[in-house]
Amino acid sequence: MEHNREILFEISALIYKSLSGDITREEQLMLDAWKNASERNLELYEKICSDKVMQDKIKLYSGSNVQTAFDSFIRRREKKNTRRRLVVRISRYAAIIALPLFVVLFYFNRAEIGDGLLELSENTVPVKRNAPVLTLSNGQEMILYNQDITLNEENGVRITMKTTGGMQYNTSDSTKSEMVYNTLTTPSQCDFTFTLADGTRVWLNAKSSLRYPVAFTGNERVVYAEGEIYLEVAKDRKHPFFVVLNGMKVEVLGTSFNINSYADENFAEVTLVEGHVAAHVDDDSYDLLPNRQLRWDKENQSVDIKMVNVNDYIAWKEGHYIFKGRMLSEVAKVLQRWYDVEVVFEDEESAKVIYTGVVYKEENFDVFIQRLRETSSLSCRMEGDKLYVK
Repeated sequence: MEHNREILFEISALIYKSLSGDITREEQLMLDAWKNASERNLELYEKICSDKVMQDKIKLYSGSNVQTAFDSFIRRREKKNTRRRLVVRISRYAAIIALPLFVVLFYFNRAEIGDGLLELSENTVPVKRNAPVLTLSNGQEMILYNQDITLNEENGVRITMKTTGGMQYNTSDSTKSEMVYNTLTTPSQCDFTFTLADGTRVWLNAKSSLRYPVAFTGNERVVYAEGEIYLEVAKDRKHPFFVVLNGMKVEVLGTSFNINSYADENFAEVTLVEGHVAAHVDDDSYDLLPNRQLRWDKENQSVDIKMVNVNDYIAWKEGHYIFKGRMLSEVAKVLQRWYDVEVVFEDEESAKVIYTGVVYKEENFDVFIQRLRETSSLSCRMEGDKLYVK
């Protein structure tokens, strides 16, 4: 109970700082983790940020004496309810949350959501999300902190980023015909979704990148991908869409599919959810139908096509990884990219252990370690950012 109240105070402070434009990167990531923990949290956040009463109250208190107002609030609160005193570490929070207590906390109390505010399971310790990086055509790098920004590219294309997440490219009739490219890159503990100028929706998993034109011109739409990316391609039969990977080219007309092609893997996968694609490897072409997966072995230069449960391969964009009968060494590579840790197998047998389970992205890596200990006879120890498994 008291712990939830302390978190409530901290979230109140973060929301206020976000609204007032005085929030650091780390604080923004903490706020994003809370918002993404549940639809309830996100709805409350959006209600607070959109309400005119909230904006008016922020203006009203902006010129007040922060410390005096805070002390006054605490005294009134203690008189009103001596049995349920708020435990506040004034030395840590006073200067930060005095105004949010009058403004944001007012909304939390009105929402009547009690101790369920955070909507986090008992075993879930939210990871601190990193932010993606947008590289413009002139080489300038922009870290996207989930804030309202508008950028103008060299050819007149407008790029808009919203606090609710995502990014949109908007073209006009005056857009020049020359190809101008942007690159979106995600670090560990980061996934990101945005919309290309032609309406194609893109999701990037951790440690992935996509190079793409800010406006498509010519007869073809071509993008360049590395890592794991899910696409819902806007239909345009007159302008086929191509995704170029390391050694493979995927052709689509309008479809939904997942690609997995990390540079440190000896394979590339294309998993088709809906529609039709053709995968070109060297001089050969392979047609894929829904629920099929093409796996290209880079070392052996061999191609294998099989039926799969596509939900197992696209669950990552919904916030979790599904592993069914996978070798632990394969699972480790996925989690290393997300958590930015290293998994060291101290013997060959431990790497070959078969693992089945679900890993939620919002959970701390310690949760996975605990589950591994409980469901196997393996010995696990963490030293720094390395997990040793035996």
